[in-house]
Amino acid sequence: MNYTDMREVNSEEVKTLFRENSEYSCTLPFASRDSDIFLSQILRSVLEELDQEDLFPHLEYTVNELSMNASKANTKRLYFKKNKLDIQNLSDYEEGMKNFKEDVFKDFKSLEQEHIDNNCFVNVKFVTVGKELKIQVINNSPLIEEEYKRISLRLKMAHKFTNLQEVMEHGFDTAEGGGIGLIMLVLMLRKLTLSERALSYQNEGSCSITTVNIPLHMLSKDHSVIIAREISEELSQMPQFPSSIINLQNELRNPNCSFDSIAQTIRSDSSLSAGILRIANSPVYRFNKNITDITVAVSSIGLLGVKAVLYNYGVNQILYKRYNHKVIEEINNHSHQVALIASFLGRYKKLDRLVEDIYVAALLHDMGKIIINALSGDLEKKLEMICSERHISISVLEDLTDGYSHPLIGSEVAKMWNFPEKFINAIAYHHNPIEVDDQYKVMTYAIYLGNQIYYYMKGQHDFFDINFMVLSFFGLEQEEQFDEFIISFKMDGI
Repeated sequence: MNYTDMREVNSEEVKTLFRENSEYSCTLPFASRDSDIFLSQILRSVLEELDQEDLFPHLEYTVNELSMNASKANTKRLYFKKNKLDIQNLSDYEEGMKNFKEDVFKDFKSLEQEHIDNNCFVNVKFVTVGKELKIQVINNSPLIEEEYKRISLRLKMAHKFTNLQEVMEHGFDTAEGGGIGLIMLVLMLRKLTLSERALSYQNEGSCSITTVNIPLHMLSKDHSVIIAREISEELSQMPQFPSSIINLQNELRNPNCSFDSIAQTIRSDSSLSAGILRIANSPVYRFNKNITDITVAVSSIGLLGVKAVLYNYGVNQILYKRYNHKVIEEINNHSHQVALIASFLGRYKKLDRLVEDIYVAALLHDMGKIIINALSGDLEKKLEMICSERHISISVLEDLTDGYSHPLIGSEVAKMWNFPEKFINAIAYHHNPIEVDDQYKVMTYAIYLGNQIYYYMKGQHDFFDINFMVLSFFGLEQEEQFDEFIISFKMDGI
């Protein structure tokens, strides 16, 4: 067996090999503290080459945990063989596991040479396939049925926990470490908005293969902001909000304003009038009769409701003059549905005072996608030049349309237009809600989950793809509860 030399890692060499082959592989006799450090250095080099350094803290634990589990499986076979136990026999398995942890790990040093003599190995492989990074950990000990069952049990148990403190307070049996490491690994994946579905286990010949699939359409924040600023500069040449919107904003700031005076200003713009009536008659307000009069609509939805409509209306007035109408209509129709679901979530959670803000933020959440999908040729060339000058991977431009960069683009534009911080943050983090500041979490959670439910109802997302912490916040962490919510939402006529 040819094992990888674990002396000091040459980061540039790793990057070059990975770049040329879209793969980097190393083979170790067993997991140890030294191998943890070695694999961490390899991982960092690979992520730097992919412009994904932000993923390192979570994936470092993942790689080291999986390599330890693979090594532990090899050690278990040596232990059973030494004690003349058949690992395939359930009673032998249970007998062997009684003292496995204590016997082996109190003096693992004495077993190190046995791993080498028996050609045991742990192969860790980093591979890019399309727009995914695959981390594969391979060892020469195929999983047995009992091990599959234990893994499945721990993955199901992981649904009970939202943080590490809850895991530590639970209390586990000591067999094989009680599966705490695997549960912590799932928590780490959730931090990347991934679920345990990103993990897979399989046997192939005389080996066991564990794979983690990580999408690479999450740009590093620094690179996204660089791109976003360039797009904001492009947009800075656009007209400001329409004069009718500015007039109405000024009117709303007047402490002596009345519903009649506001309605008169709104009537001067037929599109704005239609927008106000649409919101007044939407399920967000749940009025019993159809409202057709602007004064009645304004008095019904209130000053806050009118302010809310202005943001969405003003954005569309600008974008319609600049970009493809079909693209805007498609994205706006999606955003409208998400807004209805998100506001329904707000009421479900009894967040009545936030429902209007949730609705408006959801209407705006994908405005960055409109801009990205309508990049002009000149701007695209400019962005390519920036990528070259700043040594940003050109794949960044490909990733711009994949759904994870448009939140930062949209938030940069929202800053330029002086939107409130609550909307800026909701737009920026609607794909990664657990990273938003606490004061904006509730609104962002609602928009994130509204978006996920939209795709779930279209059959494009699974329940287990949804961030567990967000589901838990809304009391929907069990699939049965989630499905009941979907039913109640549909029965509400939305």
